[in-house]
Amino acid sequence: MSHLSNVVAYNRISLTNIINLLALYLVNIAIFLLLFSHSVNANTINTSEFKDGVPGKYIVYFQENNAQLSLKQAQQVFSSNQVKQANSNSISLGIGTAPAWLKFSVKHDGVSKELYRLSVETPWLDHIDTWLVHDGILIKHVIGGDAIPFKQRPMQYRFYAFEHAFDQGITDVYIRVESLGPMAIPVRLSTRENAIKRDIAAGYQYGVLWGIMSALALYNLVLFIFIRQKEYGLYGLYLIGFVLNSLSYTGHIHTVITADAGAYFQDWLDITLMLTYSVAGLHFARYLLNTRAYAPKLDSTVKWITIIIPTAMLLGFVRDQLVFSTILAFILNCGFVTLFIAMGLSALKAQQPFAVIFILSSLTAAICITVSTLAVAGFLVPYNDYTFKAIEVGMAFEAILLAVILARQFRMAKLDKVIAESFARTDSLTGLNNRRGFNQVTDPIWNNIVREKRDVSIVLIDIDSFKTINDTFGHAYGDQVLIEVAKCIKATAREGDVPARWGGEEFIIFLPETNQRKALIQAERVRSEIEKIQIMTDTLAITLTASFGVAGSENGLIGNKTMAVVEQEKLINSADIALYTAKSKGKNRVCAMSL
Repeated sequence: MSHLSNVVAYNRISLTNIINLLALYLVNIAIFLLLFSHSVNANTINTSEFKDGVPGKYIVYFQENNAQLSLKQAQQVFSSNQVKQANSNSISLGIGTAPAWLKFSVKHDGVSKELYRLSVETPWLDHIDTWLVHDGILIKHVIGGDAIPFKQRPMQYRFYAFEHAFDQGITDVYIRVESLGPMAIPVRLSTRENAIKRDIAAGYQYGVLWGIMSALALYNLVLFIFIRQKEYGLYGLYLIGFVLNSLSYTGHIHTVITADAGAYFQDWLDITLMLTYSVAGLHFARYLLNTRAYAPKLDSTVKWITIIIPTAMLLGFVRDQLVFSTILAFILNCGFVTLFIAMGLSALKAQQPFAVIFILSSLTAAICITVSTLAVAGFLVPYNDYTFKAIEVGMAFEAILLAVILARQFRMAKLDKVIAESFARTDSLTGLNNRRGFNQVTDPIWNNIVREKRDVSIVLIDIDSFKTINDTFGHAYGDQVLIEVAKCIKATAREGDVPARWGGEEFIIFLPETNQRKALIQAERVRSEIEKIQIMTDTLAITLTASFGVAGSENGLIGNKTMAVVEQEKLINSADIALYTAKSKGKNRVCAMSL
């Protein structure tokens, strides 16, 4: 039995070994076929299938060691094993690195010669040479780059680009790139028709994004001019700085303004504009979030960063150290996003308004900037039109959210102003107008009545025995009496009447379009309603009465005088005399001035 078990176990082991060996064999065949196909076709593009795209994964490349190589020397290196296969759509080699050589091949089977546009879509690269070799014969050498005067470039275009109709067969494309700036090399090959479509689409896309940010910037700069709050001005500078920086690093600005400024000019302009919008953005965040009040160390750190790094970059410029200044600019740009998020988190911890929206906007911008950076650098994210423009999309989204914050802040400031003005003209106890509020409302109405010779009346009200109520029941009940009388006056007031607390236990009512006779009727109505008020105390109910003085016009005349020669203050004084008469006659009555 044990022997049989051993046989079965042996057979199982043998079967397992056979399966493993077979699998290994198949894997080796697959690897061989893959390597074979890779060695034959890895860097060859077929025009029958390839009409538009970034041929990064078809490219092999290497970097020069010391001396500049000729085309023939570079071809010898490519024939050796000293080259690297690109593993992404964009080749990124860092800042201030040695010149790079790239190679890929284009296979054209057709008879028709369709124009293709070859471009390197990084406008700040200083020197770019392209050699086209067909059947071992050099057929074209194209020189370009940012260091070449604009009119001498192969195409008057924001990128290095030229157009070529490939001959039937295989054409080897060799590209040499030399630059002190970031060596990001996204090569694109497209038919002329597709390239033009991409240019038109890019124009609309950039136009929308830059238009949004420019409009927001100008609007907030105008606000800053009128209200002089620093955050609005800094926000405008931040957006304008970013738009200019974007126009610079996409090559647009250099096709119009600085096309012939010379070698390395675009590199310096790019990092200067990066510096401008980063510094403006950081100071904008400081003032918007008021970090000085609750995060003084972070606020001080941000402030010193915006001083030290620009100063060091300026020294780099004076000593013509482009690589040094570029590295500092990228450090500031990366730190800018990190500090934005840190300030947002500090604001959230301090329970500052708008902190959540600020963090959301900062994270969105950070993610989009990271996507674009990784795409251009050739890491993780594929390089294409969408990932390259992610930074503009993210910044536009951030700009909109920050504009929402500023709009809400502006609205809150206006609301605070309205509330402050309302408190300044409103009696805090009764909610009626105070003297200031009464005059602000009635002065323009009075002027209109005088101009049109219409009637107007004034009613003065004084609560009877108010001091006795205060002394007997206390100020709390006294305040309650004032509140209830104010409610009664408001409830009985007609549309257009302007009631106010005149001071102490006195109230006033301005009655436009009302002669003295009608004012007496209205005053009696109010007196009757006040008489019905009862305020319950612990022991009894307080009942109220009030005395009224009325003064008004009749057919546009006050006595024998026209309204034009009688001031509102004089009419109020006349109502006050009538009130004194009501008090002297026993209170709880309405008296009018003699016309």
